[in-house]
Amino acid sequence: MSDVIDVPGASARSIAAHLLGNGAQEGFYPMDSSDFDRCDALVQRHNLDARLPGMAEVNAYWAELVPSWKAIRACGDPKKKSAMIKRIVAPVAELDPQAFSSGAMTIRTSPLSFPHESFKAARAAATGKPPMKNTPEDEAVKHHAYDVTADELRSFVERFEHLEAEKKDITDQQKEVMAEAKGRGYDTKALRKLVALRKKKPDEIAEEEAVLDLYKAALGMV
Repeated sequence: MSDVIDVPGASARSIAAHLLGNGAQEGFYPMDSSDFDRCDALVQRHNLDARLPGMAEVNAYWAELVPSWKAIRACGDPKKKSAMIKRIVAPVAELDPQAFSSGAMTIRTSPLSFPHESFKAARAAATGKPPMKNTPEDEAVKHHAYDVTADELRSFVERFEHLEAEKKDITDQQKEVMAEAKGRGYDTKALRKLVALRKKKPDEIAEEEAVLDLYKAALGMV
């Protein structure tokens, strides 16, 4: 476990303490992109994705972050990732009785002191709606739904990327054909017009040529 002890970042040590039993729990959580990346490196190194929902037991900040963990991980822009994290934890900090703002900074006397149930009760009181308690089955369904959506999205993206690659290959091959024709003395502009004409029906070609002749005559080009 020496590699876990040496993991930099208080929030990463929170994961190590709660999920790996390594060190004392201080309850800190990722507050920006670099902090999150340190945590996620630990999660992936020790294959903790399936156990990550357990971090909701630490405090309300972790409980609100965990459901969006994979979405945050998928965000490639550090600024957007930091903004996403701040947007998630801001409502918790606003209702945390031991957190107060000093300028742009939020200071917490103890991150462990605000359980998720207390946050949900405070939010319900603020909104006038009773708190809803998620069962383990609810959490499992929610995480499974996200996984399915993510997998489906990845499938669409990868299929499109594959088609993009095929399209590029075909375009490159077409350019090679035209370059070869040009090397043999053919007019490639005329060839391209010929290819376009071959896609049309004879009636369409005749109609277009008749209209073109009419316009040329009107402009004195005949």
